[in-house]
Amino acid sequence: MNATKGYYCLVQYCPDIARAEAANVGVVLFSPAHGFIRAKVSDNNKRIRKFFGDEADNYQHLNAMKNALVQRIEVEKAEFGLLENLQQFVETRASKVVLTNPKPVKVFNPEEDLNALFHELVEHPVKDLTVRAELTLRKRLDHVLADVALKTFLKRDLEFQIPTLKEKLTVPYGFQNGRFNLIQPVEFEQQRRGTIVNAACKHAIEGNYIFGHPDHQLGKMQLFVVADFTDSTNDMASVVENIFQEYNVRMFTSDGLENLKQEILTQGKPVSNP
Repeated sequence: MNATKGYYCLVQYCPDIARAEAANVGVVLFSPAHGFIRAKVSDNNKRIRKFFGDEADNYQHLNAMKNALVQRIEVEKAEFGLLENLQQFVETRASKVVLTNPKPVKVFNPEEDLNALFHELVEHPVKDLTVRAELTLRKRLDHVLADVALKTFLKRDLEFQIPTLKEKLTVPYGFQNGRFNLIQPVEFEQQRRGTIVNAACKHAIEGNYIFGHPDHQLGKMQLFVVADFTDSTNDMASVVENIFQEYNVRMFTSDGLENLKQEILTQGKPVSNP
């Protein structure tokens, strides 16, 4: 059987769209050649509990939102003829159950392929870095900063309270070069420009607070954001960087991870680790 070009979107629960932290709860497969579009979602909320615990919304309400998405796609399936129709649908999602930007996939049998994607990306996500679902920004950052030459320069898994936003900030890495720099990966997957700006402003407020409030152990600090954008929103990188500069936040794009690594190697100072 010959393959045709299709597209899939992950269905995710995202309680705070500005932070872009999400748990996979389903998948949508669109195959224009087959006239096929359908969503498949989980019938439980184990992954949401694992990621967000008691911070998640009422689970019964979440089930209603997931089912509403499935039903809406089924009712409106005749309106999805082109990739642009799916992209528009993604961009107009306004609830906490959102869709990621469509990604290409080969389709042989739509029903079987939908079930396979659901199994691979939602029920039993694999650990292999070559699998598309695991090529996250955090994984790429981990890979670059795993270099043994960086070991003495990095602290890991740091937490700070941000009273301005009444929340806790958790960052995976930090290094010292006169200021202690907190390295935070941020995936800007939002499709609307205004939503990207709002997300950037939230991280800018965090960074501005960090810059102006030294830690009693680490001293003066600064936030380094490693930012990743979708193909359709790469042009927003300069806008986000300008916002960050106004609030004392440094930005590296995801394709500039080697630059970050070299800065740590050339400017970093050894730090103590427990």
